[in-house]
Amino acid sequence: MSDKEYLFKREFWFSGKSHLLHEMPLDILLECGYNSAATGCQCIGHHKTDRNEAHFRMVNQELDRRGETQLEYFPAAKLGKFNGKGAY
Repeated sequence: MSDKEYLFKREFWFSGKSHLLHEMPLDILLECGYNSAATGCQCIGHHKTDRNEAHFRMVNQELDRRGETQLEYFPAAKLGKFNGKGAY
């Protein structure tokens, strides 16, 4: 996958607009990871769980691309908000 394809496909929708992961400040990216994990752990629908786990993986891929430490799922979930920014 080229850089252009990578950057194009990595986006979240919140606050009424699309946000590309590579353009997000680190604090917002981390918040999205926390919220995706929290929502994935607390929701009862399989599809919603799957989508939030995918969002969490996308955040970790972006953190890795930036050279930052990746998040661990369950500790991140404790810091997040159900259906918060970046969650599906």
